[in-house]
Amino acid sequence: MKLIIKIALGIILALFVLVGIVTCVGGCLDFDEELQTEEYEEGSSDEYEEESSDEYYEDEEEMDNNASNDNVAPGEESTIVVPANWGDGTCRPINAKQFYQLVASKKNYDTYIGEGPCVVDFWADWCGYCKQIDPYMKALAKKYKGLVQFYKVNADENEELMQLYGIDGLPTIFFCNGEDIQMNSGAQSQEEFDKMIQQMLEM
Repeated sequence: MKLIIKIALGIILALFVLVGIVTCVGGCLDFDEELQTEEYEEGSSDEYEEESSDEYYEDEEEMDNNASNDNVAPGEESTIVVPANWGDGTCRPINAKQFYQLVASKKNYDTYIGEGPCVVDFWADWCGYCKQIDPYMKALAKKYKGLVQFYKVNADENEELMQLYGIDGLPTIFFCNGEDIQMNSGAQSQEEFDKMIQQMLEM
């Protein structure tokens, strides 16, 4: 009888040990599977980011290669400018480098090179008259949408243009059409600016 009990206890103990071993092995396999899954996901993510990055730079390179630098004079620094829709009805801010491509080159600064008529508003934050005419320019940009492109140049941030054109007062407005650049200094009424634009379009 005692022998039977010992055998039964031994079998139960062996079963417990076997279950423990199976559970441990199963847990290790699950952990290894999870680890492989994480590594795969990380690898896939890195590969996607690398491909996306390469694709982005390829597209950017292609855009740079397709952009035109015809308006940059020899010896001048070349800057890629993505052209906006002409006469989009806004006063578009530009800097000196963009000015040299869209309005006039540094070498031939008195010759307009743009695609169509434009108005360039030289302004500054501290200039009270500049703030006074700002709504006039915005209204005229909407009125002449599709006909005239309006630009704004911050005088404090583009001092080289101020020196190049000898601008010593603000606001100063350029009216450009054909190859002509007409300069006008000082604040005017919206009606006066409107007349100047009409005269520019007749040039």
